[in-house]
Order: sequence, then structure tokens, then C-alpha cells
Amino acid sequence: FWVKDMDTPVESLPLDATHESYAHLRSKALDHRNNAPTGNCPYDMDVLYQFWSHFLIRNFNTRMYDEFRRFAFEDAAQNLSDVGLRNLIKFYGESLSSETTIRTRIARHYVDLVKLENADASRPALIQLRSAWRNGALNLKNRKRISDFIDDELRSLLEN
Repeated sequence: FWVKDMDTPVESLPLDATHESYAHLRSKALDHRNNAPTGNCPYDMDVLYQFWSHFLIRNFNTRMYDEFRRFAFEDAAQNLSDVGLRNLIKFYGESLSSETTIRTRIARHYVDLVKLENADASRPALIQLRSAWRNGALNLKNRKRISDFIDDELRSLLEN
């Protein structure tokens, strides 16, 4: 089971937990998202972003990933909320550190996000990628996959 704020799935639900189907959570979260004031990420949308960032690591689904990515970018651009992008960056980091080779599309999107980050900002995706890049424990297949999308300028940022 996936439990909010837990880093890994659990074998059984905690006694005080409530169960909610994905379809119901998604519907409720998107409804709240559509009615939220600018700059506010509704609680249910936050939970949905967290769910996506965990679930897609072990159970990748293209349609779900596309929705996750689209909403994260929309929220950052239109609603002035970075909750979705923070969870997307977390997903990319977990994908990169996974024993499973990162999907080509995910690697490309991750590098694209790093390149899109404003140089004046804190650049969390770059910091995360730089840390993984410098870590000797990075899966060599994932390092190669990411390397396919890195230009000289980004390589310099990662290695210096």
C-alpha cells in the first residue's frame, strides 16, 4: 500500500488510515485544483502529486506520467505553485537512482527540466542531478542514458 508521507510502500495500512481509490482521489484533487486560488496547491492535489512521484517508479504508466508532468508545469506557470514541480523533480531523482534503467523519455525530460531552470533561482533539479552525477554509486546505464542528453554547458555545471 502507498501511504502519504511514507517513502516506501507498506505491507498493511496503519490502523488510523483511510482508504481512497485512485479514481476518487484524482477526481477530487483536479476539482479542487480548478477552484483553488492562485498560489495555492490544494491538499488533495499535493497528495496526488506525492502519489504519482512514488507510484510511477515501480508502476510506470505513460498516461499517468504525462498528466503528472503537464499539471506540474501548468501549476508552476499559471498558479504560481511549485508543489507539482518539486514532486516531479523527486520522481526524476528516484528514477535515476533506481536499479532499473531510466526510460529514455524520462531522462530527456529530466535534462530538459534542468536546462529550463532559471539560473538566478535555487535550481533544485540541477542540484539533484549534480549530486547523482558526482555520486560513484550511480547506475552506469542511467549515467549513460542521462549523458545522451547533456550538452557541454550542462556537463560543465555537473562536473565543476
